[in-house]
Amino acid sequence: MSHSPATTWSRAFLGELYSWGVRDIVLSPGSRSQALALAALEWERVTEGELRVHVVIDERSAAFRALGIATESGMPAVCVSTSGSAPGHYLPAAMEAHHSGTPLILLSADRPEELRGVGANQTTTHEGLLGVFAPTISVPTPDEVTPEAVAAVAREVMTLALGSRHPVHLNVGFREPLSGVATDDLVIPEAQTLVTPAHAGDTVTLDPAPGTLVIAGHGAGAAAEAFAVEIGAPLIAEAVSGAHFGPHLVLDYRTMVRELSGSGAITRVITWGRPTLSREVWGLLSDTSLAHYVVRGSAAEVPNPSRSATVVEGIEVSRPATKAETSEWVKPWVMAGRERHAEVLGAIVPEAPDLESVASSDPASRSAFATQEMAVLRRPVTREGLALAMWEATWPHDRLVLGASRMVRVVDEVVGPKNITVYSNRGLSGIDGTVSFARGVAGAAANAGVTGVTRVLLGDLALLHDAGSLMREPGIPDEGRVQVFVANDGGGTIFDSLEVRDSAPGDDFDRAFYTPHGVDLSSLAAAYGWSYRAVTTMGELTEALASSESYLLVDISLPRD
Repeated sequence: MSHSPATTWSRAFLGELYSWGVRDIVLSPGSRSQALALAALEWERVTEGELRVHVVIDERSAAFRALGIATESGMPAVCVSTSGSAPGHYLPAAMEAHHSGTPLILLSADRPEELRGVGANQTTTHEGLLGVFAPTISVPTPDEVTPEAVAAVAREVMTLALGSRHPVHLNVGFREPLSGVATDDLVIPEAQTLVTPAHAGDTVTLDPAPGTLVIAGHGAGAAAEAFAVEIGAPLIAEAVSGAHFGPHLVLDYRTMVRELSGSGAITRVITWGRPTLSREVWGLLSDTSLAHYVVRGSAAEVPNPSRSATVVEGIEVSRPATKAETSEWVKPWVMAGRERHAEVLGAIVPEAPDLESVASSDPASRSAFATQEMAVLRRPVTREGLALAMWEATWPHDRLVLGASRMVRVVDEVVGPKNITVYSNRGLSGIDGTVSFARGVAGAAANAGVTGVTRVLLGDLALLHDAGSLMREPGIPDEGRVQVFVANDGGGTIFDSLEVRDSAPGDDFDRAFYTPHGVDLSSLAAAYGWSYRAVTTMGELTEALASSESYLLVDISLPRD
């Protein structure tokens, strides 16, 4: 076989990425990208699996798989596609990564320059294909490959991906022969350290003061909780924030914010991350009378609906809040939230049977206990009960992935404080790619030595939107334990709570919004080689949550209302 510059360049480039810490390549099969695919598999063998290759036939699913890997690991994963429409399928994940601030490297193999714009088969404009969401770095068709040139491209890609925490699109043209036999052995390169420049910007110092509220949205992290304690402020933390715990956490925060907005009690708001789950909080942030500070994260945009917030790169506290200051301002928020949350739980969780009756000598008492116990186990699953059960079953060694739409809001409304790892694609809050993302999280967590289960809670439409991501790669060992819990109410019930429910004729609403599907999820699971459980009662749900089985799909029947 003749010499192939495509092969030479691909082997050298992927080796350079490996030297900078890249450990995952998600490739989709194609002709123009064949040299990259073969080089990836060769590097996987040479590194004895330290560089991991994931083969996903659908580029959209591949990109969301890479997004999950990058979210869990903190390092960009690389997607590899052929030319034509293939890299266009990266756009949804690129948009989510851009808005959530997640690094990705999206690599498309292109036709050489002379075949572009002349009507050649499977050829289109790749440059700028992903728009502002993933800027394109174009590599001239490599006829003569030099180590220096390859290293320069790798450095540029890694600097952009890690420095900006955003996706990067790399487009490289290849001439035939598109692959060839390598004549030399790969040598593992020395590890290199990329020093990412710090963002330039202001750091402010604030004094503790009554009237201060800390809001933690998606991507906030534990730093928001520590800051709230230090400055002596109530903490409004969404369940997906990574800060939904601690002594200052306010439960049932929607009610508290709604009651106090506009009263003058709240005078200063400090936002970490990007809140997306309540109109009450967004309305509060729209109040131009408040002093509003936003701590800039890696996301492309900051939550600033009033357009009057002070955006800072860092924030410090002049002194820790005193016990008296905290008691005066924080305690009423926390106590009121706990009381209201207790009322919420009282409506969800049934009264437990009297345990003393188990040891009773009275047969009637023992029988009554058994009857009560069975009633508890046989009660139908509700959305609120499902949310609580999933939350309680998750521990620090687990991962909980929440799909966008209705259930993530239910979780946010009913769960208590707990320091666990929760993920949700809230950059754009789309339902696409949820299963793919979760599988990326599960694999990356397992490779990092995390021993728990990655559980996904999503709606039936979100599952069907990403059904192809259930496909498993034959002969490849399982990576991580992943379980998919489907809140199956037969359609898109989130639309029942929106204005369109009252404005549209009933049949039109069902057809265009609720979209009933009638899909047999057991057959879907069987087709892709997943285990399947049907759940209708809380007892069955408890059993499913106790399972350590991987590739498990749990179909939970819920009413439409």
